[in-house]
Amino acid sequence: MGRIFWRKLEGFGHAIFYVCLFIGGQTGAYLLLGPVVFFYVLVSRRSHRLTKAYRQRRFPEHRGVNAWLDTFRIVYSFGQILVDRAWLGIRKEVGLEGELVGRDRLLRTVAEGKGLVLLTAHVGNWQTALSHICDLAVPVNSLMHYDQAAVAKHYFDLRGEQTPFRIINTEGLMGGLVEATAALMRGEVVTVMADRYIKGPFVTADFIGSPVRLPAAAYSLAAATGAPLAVLLAAKTGRTRYSLTVWDIFTPVIGDRQERQKNLAVGAARFAGALNEYVRQYPYQWYNFFDFWRQ
Repeated sequence: MGRIFWRKLEGFGHAIFYVCLFIGGQTGAYLLLGPVVFFYVLVSRRSHRLTKAYRQRRFPEHRGVNAWLDTFRIVYSFGQILVDRAWLGIRKEVGLEGELVGRDRLLRTVAEGKGLVLLTAHVGNWQTALSHICDLAVPVNSLMHYDQAAVAKHYFDLRGEQTPFRIINTEGLMGGLVEATAALMRGEVVTVMADRYIKGPFVTADFIGSPVRLPAAAYSLAAATGAPLAVLLAAKTGRTRYSLTVWDIFTPVIGDRQERQKNLAVGAARFAGALNEYVRQYPYQWYNFFDFWRQ
């Protein structure tokens, strides 16, 4: 009963912001977002608990007011991402401006015809930026958990338009890996959120000085098909601006059974290395609200 209540309350909150976006646009929603987040962080211990594991590693010297401000900046940054997503969905005439750093390198890799696994993460405005990588001359597929009943709608759900990429639902056959393999064998692009381990095979890598578990599927998928891997991370750089950066491109090798885990770990370490550098540059755009290191 309590879960239903909070889901309805969350839906009501989103509805208020949707109305605000209709009337005042992105700027009006930001003006509402500030005091809402301030009050939430002021009275909610939960907001501090959910960001604590990351904050203590990323800002080990911050205590008291500085730690409180870190929580506020992370939650406010995430709120801006949600506002932008809804703004793009509701107001079809608007858009974000940005750049794809490493575009030529990415295009050359795609042109090899071996397929491409794009490793992304829950950072920056990743969902809206995803629509801007669909001009790579081959179809783009997104391996993701897609819940149409979720309260926080994707921008393409709000627009009522066909997605610019094909969704491969992880709730499908073998977690969507069969469809993803077929797409790579056709030379297509498959995006994978590589920073959140839930279940199944995993590899361990170092992130902000401590070991974490990362899902192994993307590296196994690339190695099995011969497709290269690219780390592509998005960042919000202004009110209506974003930056997509190709941080790394490499081709994983599985090897024999004895070497398998070691080689998978090499790929995960390269992804984690890019993620480490990302949060150094954009410390408040990390959106995994749980103890990422205790899995």
